[in-house]
Amino acid sequence: MSKRTVIFVLACLLLSMQYVVAGNRDTLHTTFVVSSDYVPMHIVQASVGGGLHTLMPQLTADGSNTMGLGNGVGAGFQVQALYSYYFHKYVGVTGGFGFEMYSGNMNGSFSDRVWLYDRYNKMNYWLNSDYQDFKEREQLYMLTLPVGITARVNLTDPLQLRGTVGAGMNVMLGSHFRGEGKLTTTADYPDYNLHFDPDLPQHGFSNYYMGGYEGKFDNIFPVSMFVFGDFGAHYQFNRRWGIYAGVYVSYTFFNTIRPTTDAAGNRPELIRFDSQTKQFTYSGMINSKFIEALNPLSVGVKVAVTMTFLSPAKCNCEDW
Repeated sequence: MSKRTVIFVLACLLLSMQYVVAGNRDTLHTTFVVSSDYVPMHIVQASVGGGLHTLMPQLTADGSNTMGLGNGVGAGFQVQALYSYYFHKYVGVTGGFGFEMYSGNMNGSFSDRVWLYDRYNKMNYWLNSDYQDFKEREQLYMLTLPVGITARVNLTDPLQLRGTVGAGMNVMLGSHFRGEGKLTTTADYPDYNLHFDPDLPQHGFSNYYMGGYEGKFDNIFPVSMFVFGDFGAHYQFNRRWGIYAGVYVSYTFFNTIRPTTDAAGNRPELIRFDSQTKQFTYSGMINSKFIEALNPLSVGVKVAVTMTFLSPAKCNCEDW
């Protein structure tokens, strides 16, 4: 074979490769992404995420005046199933449902004083409670129903940036708390100028170990509202399947608890003592006079698997 023939064959191969690559690029664009010829677009997304999911409790005046009571943050997770409908190549709407868990904790050493009536001796007295190494953990579980506006932009053919902002509704599913610590109780009877030290357990004044007190939030609203944002990157493996990774934030701007009061308009004490039965009842911090509001906040990362459905309708849009 002559040198001219070899050069001619190589030139033909180079030209054919250029057309092959160009054809593959067109196929990649049509197959992988939101080709401008295929708008609108339907996407189903299943995601799981986690991070800082804290209850954001707000203290009452009693809680703020109680020295040594600390508010801790908590972790949690979310699971979501979402559907997005793109009515424009850049913009769409997203809705769905999810499950979220929030947690928090309160701890410290503090004192409290309560004016009570001694039904056995028929006189009023001050019950002094001194909490040491107090710890309480709380969890809140909810069904979420988010709705938002989603925007997207292509970076490369299979890679997009996507962001969603919106609002939604929380449906409360359950709650739980567990408290423990050391408690010392004393009493003052001002009418008789008497003080009882913690060495009279028969009257309820002693040193106690609070171990494993458990319960649920008695004053929680069944429904609340939240706002959220979600931003990340999406990679399309093929015409059907893709993966999304991003960050999310949500904030429940309505108070999720309804402060409960007794007939006299007083909030429940953290520890209630029956002077006749000599029994303590632990009400839980969220149910007590120390907390007036919960506004759950979540910030975390999420990953999702996406399934894409392309509409056969053409829109004759310009390229991205």
